[in-house]
Amino acid sequence: MINKFYVSEAKGVDDSQGIVEAYVNTMGIKDHDGDIINPEAFDSSIRSRLPIPVLSGHDQSQLVGKVLFAQPEHISGDEHRLFARMQMNMDTEAGRDAYSNIAGAFVREWSVGFNIPGDDAIAYDREGAASTRTIMDLDWVEVSSVVRGASPSTMTIGAKSETVTTPEAVPDVETEPEEPAPEEPAPQEPETDTGADQPDEPDQAAPDTDVQSASSTVQARLRLLRSRLQLQGIKTN
Repeated sequence: MINKFYVSEAKGVDDSQGIVEAYVNTMGIKDHDGDIINPEAFDSSIRSRLPIPVLSGHDQSQLVGKVLFAQPEHISGDEHRLFARMQMNMDTEAGRDAYSNIAGAFVREWSVGFNIPGDDAIAYDREGAASTRTIMDLDWVEVSSVVRGASPSTMTIGAKSETVTTPEAVPDVETEPEEPAPEEPAPQEPETDTGADQPDEPDQAAPDTDVQSASSTVQARLRLLRSRLQLQGIKTN
């Protein structure tokens, strides 16, 4: 079986069916092997062999999906590309892994595997010592996602798989710690001077010696006052 590798670029969008759309082959111009595949070479296989298996790396134990639809599309000049709509088997781990690698652009290239049905399916164009092989017809067996391809101008158009939407996490908001409410000062007992604003207490009788001392002082002051008045010519009783 002949394998033809093709460079591609992956791009994914999500869908529950695991659908991958890609250009898996370039036709009408030379590939990296020096061959030209006729733009109509896949037509008979498309009509009679769909769905064609999708493998991972041409490993027949790694069946990851199937080709649902394919057709050649004219690009410009002699260049044509083989468009394929494929469905990855999302019920298997291999199918989910294959889709994930394609949609995530971890694997970006494609390869078609085919047989040559007979000698009349090949034409040679000789130019001096060199010759170009043109594949006019082929028996398309499978298509694979591969690490390295050999044909120019192919690409993964879209990859679709179910997306599980999870609510966005609410970002943590930094907040300043709340300051504790100021404590109300405990009511303080009013300071009082000794004897001020206090309940009246019964006066205690002063000792007799204090009373006599106060009386003597008053009498002495009166005598002094009379003496001063007499000196000033003022009579006193």
